[in-house]
Amino acid sequence: MSVQLVHIPALWPLKRPFYMPLAFMLGAVVLGLSLTPFAQAFLPRVLLFYAGTSAAYSLMPFVRRGDIPLVAAWVVLLSELAPCFAGHLMSPANVLADALGVLMAAAPIFIARQRQVLQGDVRPGGRRASEISGV
Repeated sequence: MSVQLVHIPALWPLKRPFYMPLAFMLGAVVLGLSLTPFAQAFLPRVLLFYAGTSAAYSLMPFVRRGDIPLVAAWVVLLSELAPCFAGHLMSPANVLADALGVLMAAAPIFIARQRQVLQGDVRPGGRRASEISGV
């Protein structure tokens, strides 16, 4: 039996110097869209933050998996504090929708890592060369 490999073209990942401007741009777009009337309902807000977090994971593959939800939490905070400057109150439903969107995007990545750990795929105690060689 022979197996023919299928080549699926992949997008070239962005280089690390472009991550910071991309993160600012992506955060600003999600923040701007969260302040529009379109994103005042629960489901569109969940989907907006899910799409933003998923896009960050897709476009920046070399960022640590915990850093993206951390930055997304700052965007959630800003999206809730921005209306306060116009005299509106924070909405617990909006905070829940934003956090749920981020959680829906980040959870599969953390679950996959937990599965790897349970299967025995763990790294040695130190990842730096000096820690491994005992120098």
